[in-house]
This record gives sequence, structure tokens and C-alpha cells, in this order.
Amino acid sequence: MRALIRRDLALAFGAILTLIAMAGTASPEVPPVAAGRAMPVKSSGCGRPGVHAGESTLQSTDGTGRSRSYLIRIPADYDPSRPYPLIFVFHGAGGNARMSHSWGLQDAAGASSGGIFVFPDGIAYKNLGVGWDDSTDGYDLPFFDHMKKEIEAQYCIDAARVFVAGFSWGGDFATALACNRGDDIRAVAANSTDDEFKDGANYLTYADLPCRSRRHPAIRFEHAAGGDKEYPAPLFATTSRLFQYLNSCGTGSTEVAPRTAVMACVSYDGCAGEYLECTFDHSIGHALPPNWAKDTWEFFSTF
Repeated sequence: MRALIRRDLALAFGAILTLIAMAGTASPEVPPVAAGRAMPVKSSGCGRPGVHAGESTLQSTDGTGRSRSYLIRIPADYDPSRPYPLIFVFHGAGGNARMSHSWGLQDAAGASSGGIFVFPDGIAYKNLGVGWDDSTDGYDLPFFDHMKKEIEAQYCIDAARVFVAGFSWGGDFATALACNRGDDIRAVAANSTDDEFKDGANYLTYADLPCRSRRHPAIRFEHAAGGDKEYPAPLFATTSRLFQYLNSCGTGSTEVAPRTAVMACVSYDGCAGEYLECTFDHSIGHALPPNWAKDTWEFFSTF
């Protein structure tokens, strides 16, 4: 999987981050995210006839104008008058759309008819192999923007229920989206991520700070207890602190379901947007845990 790097971009934010640190570690002032399911917001594609159900590969462009591909899955019983949740799933290092499709989120109970799923293809980033440019001014944030805009124009989408899931490097990109596109995303499920810190023990050195979003989505963060071979300690603890900071959480937490033989979850108190952290048995390593698809879909379905 992706090697841990200290990206040059982080240095460009050095002075800004120093000022943030001097101001203390208080959470940013962000408007709260309404609890529960919001009223649907129909996209311009609602009512459009002639939509083909099933899976197909479509093209969009990224921030450089380069043509990029993604796999999309439309429910077999697609109704052009019904606004559907839109779910993006981002693969890890060296992967592609078929990899993230194989994780089966779209096949969780109720998911196949309950949403429109998008599996984008990453491209080679510098000398690190296929993955994502998760920097604030990189080419992949516009790729997300373009896909979302085009899909909303073609299909009936509930713009209030856009979700993002990602594993490893895809989780790094999901974190970047939470930071920089939080106004457009209802919830994020990030697994086994993030390494975008100048100092792996200090969340204020996250490369994309200060975030461009006014608010941040609800987050479910899953990872191996204590770290794994690709993201060793303290990176997961630092990422958790970043998520607590983004969502203005308090210091307390409450145990919540699911609790299984391999996983335990807590919900942080007082957050502007819900934040759940689930740790699984270290022996699972750098991988998706059992029931990932079911748990992630159930999380998204609460909004």
C-alpha cells in the first residue's frame, strides 16, 4: 500500500498552521449538521427520461482537463421521479473502480435499490503509483466536483444525501473531501487512513488545513487498534484527533453498537457533526474488517 510521505504541500501551510497552533487547539467554528435525515433536495436530473439501469463506465474530467473514468451503478428499478442518495467509493493504492466495487457496499441489504453508486478510477500520482491527489489544490477534488455535477444533471439525485467511502489512500482522499467539500457531503466512511501530516503526532499539521468547508460531514472512522503496517502508530490516533477537531467534538465518548468479537465503536460527545470511531482487532491488519459493507450502508442510511 501507499508509502508514508511528508508531502511538500504541507510545508506551504507551515506559517498558517503555526498561527493555528498559537491560537490553541479549539475546534473551528462550524455550523452544526442537522441530526437525522434531511428533507430531499432534488437535482436537475429528476424527471429526465431514458435513463439506463445497471452498471456502465462513464467519463468526466479532473482539474487538469484530463479525461477520467468511473463506474456507475443505477438501481434496476430506477424511478426518475425519486431522488436517490449518491455514494462515491474510492479505492486504495494501486487499485481501480473494480477493486472498490468488489468491496460490496452496493450489495449490502437495501443498498442496491436504495442509492446510486460511483466507483472512480485513480491515476498515477507522482512516483507513488496509482492513487489520489488529495491536496487542496490538486486535480482530484475537481474530478469529484465534475462527476457530482454531471451525475446530478443526468440522474435524479438527493443533493442532501451525498456520501463518500474510502479505504487507505482512498480514505486519505475521503478525508480531503471532508475537509474541503464538507458543505456538499452528508457523511464520510473512512477506513485505515490518514498519513497526510507533517508531524504524525500532531493533527494540526494536516496538509489540507485550513479546510475550505464551512461545515464538515458526519464521519465513521474504522481502523486496526494501534495501527497497521501501512499506517503505524500514532497515525490513526492523530487522524481521530483531526476528525474530532473538524466536527467540534468534546472530549468524552460513549460506546455504541456494533460491538463484536473483532470491533468496538464509540460516538464522540458534543460534536457539530456526528463522529464515530470503530477499532478492530490488530490481527486483521491493513484491510476492511468483517461486515464493513453492512455497517457502512447502515451508517449512511441514518442520514
